[in-house]
Amino acid sequence: MKRSQTILWVATLAGLVLAGAWQSRRLARYRRDHLPEAFTGAASEVPPALTFVMAGLGGFRGVVAEVLWFRAHRLQEAGRYLELVQLADWLTMLDPHASEAWVYNAWNLAYNVSVMMARPEDRLRWVQNGIALLRDEGLRFNPREARLYRELAWFYQNKVGDALDTAHLAYKFHLAGQLAPCVNADGTLRDTPESRTRLAGLRLDADRMAALERRFGPLDWRLAHSHAIYWAIQGLEHATGHERLMCRRAVYQPLLLSVFTGRFSGDLAAQSWQTAPNPALALPAADFLAETYREFPSANMRTVALRFLTRATRELHRAGHTATARQLFERLLALLPAAARPPLFEDVIKGSENDHAPL
Repeated sequence: MKRSQTILWVATLAGLVLAGAWQSRRLARYRRDHLPEAFTGAASEVPPALTFVMAGLGGFRGVVAEVLWFRAHRLQEAGRYLELVQLADWLTMLDPHASEAWVYNAWNLAYNVSVMMARPEDRLRWVQNGIALLRDEGLRFNPREARLYRELAWFYQNKVGDALDTAHLAYKFHLAGQLAPCVNADGTLRDTPESRTRLAGLRLDADRMAALERRFGPLDWRLAHSHAIYWAIQGLEHATGHERLMCRRAVYQPLLLSVFTGRFSGDLAAQSWQTAPNPALALPAADFLAETYREFPSANMRTVALRFLTRATRELHRAGHTATARQLFERLLALLPAAARPPLFEDVIKGSENDHAPL
């Protein structure tokens, strides 16, 4: 009886292993057929350790991954972020096409581990590691994964571009210093062979940058918000369903902020950080919001657009850009609900600084 039970268990286990291996090969074949870019240029560069793990574990990779995810959550709950670094690296090795593992690891590096460091230069290194992990590794294996582009855009908008981290100026100056040799005095692309070579080393495509300037206006590439737009737009190219709204949001948030703070006006040599409005982006930003509202009509999306148009109309008028302010005002009127009482241009431009919610 015991012998027959043992044979049954062995047969069942063998069947599960074979089924897992078959499913693993089937999934890999599907990805290769339907996502060819995910394998182009990557197969010959797969690290030996990754090849060993994928071939050696076979059908057990899913089981091992579940165990590692459980351990990762326990470490995160305990705040043991440094231990998570190696564990998350193993998770990406088990399945390099699982976007969740790349996002998890990159967030841990850029947000959790970085703030454990006391010196700004040490924090900068960990933030760079998180960005590089998504940009250089995650997207290498998943070039059509919209979420990875969106998360990378958020790193630039929030971690580098915002002021929530006490070391945020170190991040900003580092990025601006990297781009300074590649841009004109106003921060727009300086399209020379030398700039293209340098930008390629930073994983930036000069043709894409030029296309974004033609679409949105004179983006200042020394600022993090321009880089957020750069990566989010690429995510939008691959996004479907709800992810399209998420990627559109990842574009319009830094784009709207750039209208009001999208020009570097400080001094890199003196380490003086200051930004100024970039009014040339206002109308293209309004156009992008209108496109988003048409694709995803909702009361919330209308509110976002109305608040931006109200603030932009007022601030551009006060800065002397009256013609642009009036064009924005006309778009504001066109977006109002049918039952709403339209305001006068004078009412909008006389509004207080605090009568609109933050973007």
